[in-house]
Order: sequence, then C-alpha cells, then structure tokens
Amino acid sequence: MLARVADSLYWIGRYVERTEHCARYLNVQYYSTLEAPMSQNKDFNLRSIMFMAGSEFTFETDLVEKDVWQKVIFDGNNPDSIIGIAKSARENARSIRNNISAELWESINRYYLFCNSIRESKFNYGKIFSFTEDININMALIKSNIHNTLLHDDPWSFICLGIYVERSLQVLRIFKSKISDSIILSDNGANQSLLQYQWITLLKCLEAFDIHKNYYKGFLSLKSISELILSNAAFPRSLKYSTLKLLNTLSRISVKPEGYSAMYERIESKITERLNFDKFSEEESVLTFITEMYADISVFHSEINNLYFR
Repeated sequence: MLARVADSLYWIGRYVERTEHCARYLNVQYYSTLEAPMSQNKDFNLRSIMFMAGSEFTFETDLVEKDVWQKVIFDGNNPDSIIGIAKSARENARSIRNNISAELWESINRYYLFCNSIRESKFNYGKIFSFTEDININMALIKSNIHNTLLHDDPWSFICLGIYVERSLQVLRIFKSKISDSIILSDNGANQSLLQYQWITLLKCLEAFDIHKNYYKGFLSLKSISELILSNAAFPRSLKYSTLKLLNTLSRISVKPEGYSAMYERIESKITERLNFDKFSEEESVLTFITEMYADISVFHSEINNLYFR
C-alpha cells in the first residue's frame, strides 16, 4: 500500500469521528443555553462552541449567533468547521476511490453535498437540531459502510486507527473544556446547581448520560463521571476503550516497517502506564492526567505519521 493511500484512509477515519463529536457538542452546548440554569450564560456557551471548533474569538465583545454559525459551520478557511471537515474528508476519499468501496465513497460524497446545500443566509438557531441530526444520520451511514462494505484488512485498519486516535483526543478535549466551564460557571463549586448542570452537559456531549444514570443510579460526581469517561473499558466512548482499540488496530496492520516494534512498545507502555490512573475525585489530578494524556496521543499520532505516511 502506498503511503499516501494509508494517510488518506487514516484521515478519513479522523474526519468522520471529528464531525460526529463537533456536531454533538454544537447541539448539546447550544440547547443547554435555553434551559434555566444556563439562560444567563449564553455568550459563555457560544465561546465554548467556538473554542471546540478551533475558531478565534475575543472576550472584549459580545458574540452574535450569526457570526458563530459562520465560523463554526460555514467558514471554508477553518479546517475544523463543519464544512471544512466535510471537504477534507471528501478530498481524501476522492483521491483513493479505487481503495475503498463505492458505498463508502458515495456516502462520504453525499454528506459533503448535504453540507454544501445548507445556505448560510437562511441558517438560524431553529435549524441546529435538524442540521446536527442529519449529520448524525450521515455519520452513521458512513461508519456502517466502513465496517460493512470493506474487507477488515489494512485499509479498514488504517481508517479505524484514525477513528480511535481522534475519539481519544475529542473525549479528552471535551472533558477538559467542560471541567473548565464548570469551575468558572459554578464559582469553584459554590453554585451546585450550575455545577451539576455542567456535568449533565458533559455526559450528553459524549452520549453517556443514560449510561451514567443507570450504572451509578443517577448520582453525579467528578469521581463517577471520571471513572466512566476515562477508565470504563465497556463504554465505547471512554478513553480506556478508545486507546485499547487504538493498540489493537495498530497491531492488526500487516505492514510493519522498520521501527514498528519499538514504536508499538512505546505506545503500549505509555497507555498501560496512563490507564493505571485512579485519582478520579481529585480535580487537579484529573486535569493533569487529561493534559498529559492528550500530549501522549498527539505524540502517538506523530510517530504513526512518521512510520507509515512519510
């Protein structure tokens, strides 16, 4: 397999996973501002949405919703906007059409055309729910085609590798962002109603609210949320599940260039070491862990990139 083909497959996986998390974060964060605990903090939530989308903003002026949608959804110059990610995913798929199934190409192209059909001038807050739901439907179809219309060999493995690298990074980014939001909005925990609401928002951003409610019988705490999101190997969006899948997928790739064994051992050793973390009730320790783990996975990406794609 050519390095450029493996690179495109890997980035298809990353863009698909990034799209799913960005759309869900946009939906949950925006609609949380319409409920009582957050109704007075709409501007704060809009800035949080822009931060997660990699858009620049200043604290000196109030945000206008129309400008937020332009930057987060429609800004073609922002590679992390919804349109920017869709375009990148399509370009990577187009360049390797002979290496993926017709069904996968068509579903990615259909999603790109859907995004391109949305008119910025007619977009408003009332369309966020249907827009993000349509994105979720498109992502479900694309992922179904990844798993059901490709042989589970190297091309599939490179896509899955991208998915699990991106999922690990997105989970950590969302968790860190919501911890920061909860500290600021609740005045370091003094306002318990806002603190609890931010925990609920975090869980909904990761589609973990019902799982947490059933597993922990509804009791919300930093400890219970951290355990679920960071170390529950049975939860598909947890960090532990994603990083173990990352290792498993990496080991399935049949092409093992010189330096593979050393790289795999480094990644396995670091992940095993990090997953021993158990200070789930200590806010500073959790934040430090998230920061260090994010840096580790970014290094893993660089090592994978240097070994396979250069």
